[in-house]
Amino acid sequence: MALGVGFFLSGPASALAGPAVVSAILVGSHEGRFQLEIRGSEPLDYVVIEGAEPFSVSLLLLNATFDFPLEERQLRGPGLTRIRTAVLEREGSRLGRLDLTFAKSAPFRVIKEGTRLLVRVDTPPPPGGLVLAAPGREPVAATRPAPAEPPARRTPPPLPAPPALSAPPVPLILELRPEVVGDEVQVIIQADGPLAYKSFALDKPSRVVVDFERAQLAMADDDTIEVGNAILRRIRSSQSSPTSVRVVLDLARPRPFWIEPQAEGVVIHLGAARRP
Repeated sequence: MALGVGFFLSGPASALAGPAVVSAILVGSHEGRFQLEIRGSEPLDYVVIEGAEPFSVSLLLLNATFDFPLEERQLRGPGLTRIRTAVLEREGSRLGRLDLTFAKSAPFRVIKEGTRLLVRVDTPPPPGGLVLAAPGREPVAATRPAPAEPPARRTPPPLPAPPALSAPPVPLILELRPEVVGDEVQVIIQADGPLAYKSFALDKPSRVVVDFERAQLAMADDDTIEVGNAILRRIRSSQSSPTSVRVVLDLARPRPFWIEPQAEGVVIHLGAARRP
């Protein structure tokens, strides 16, 4: 089970510029410990999500894509056990995702150095290292100056059409977190923008179902969080379509609920009357 327990945002993502390109990912060592280097065509904005059981570190590279085939590799450890790259399509932009899974929990940090991101984890590096890159791909050459205008006169090209207005990006759900507050349980759904939703309840079995019609999951496509208290047994989330998410709350028995919209997500209240 991968559970996001925290996230960190570095820098504002540009909605108008084209996507940044990750040319290579290099896994090696720094002072005898694990280091991963991400090389971008420009400085990369990112979100970090830390997961538990097993311990994982996921980097969401905002408005970025990879210059090599997406892949997933399993390793034998003793540190890194799995590495995976993926790209999420959002309206008007792309989101590059890098998932790192480790054999056990360890301190880590992310360092931004120009167009490079360094991920350092206090765990042994993989023997021999690892490189993800396009085979034989030359580095991107610097922009060459335009050729001199020929002496012959020519008709200037037509002006480009103005860009069409794009729809706002689909909000990204970053974290689902249960909290006990007094005599109720709150399920905090953290996103990077407001969420539109529909909800309904079931009696047999006792469940609350919330459908987010324009949203994407930043964590695993199908995730389960075991809670096991007197009100809430577990939380299940899934990417039901490319732009919709379903969250199911399995209850110990039927309970009243209400949903509180937030600027960045929602809070689902279980077991208490709606506040005025």
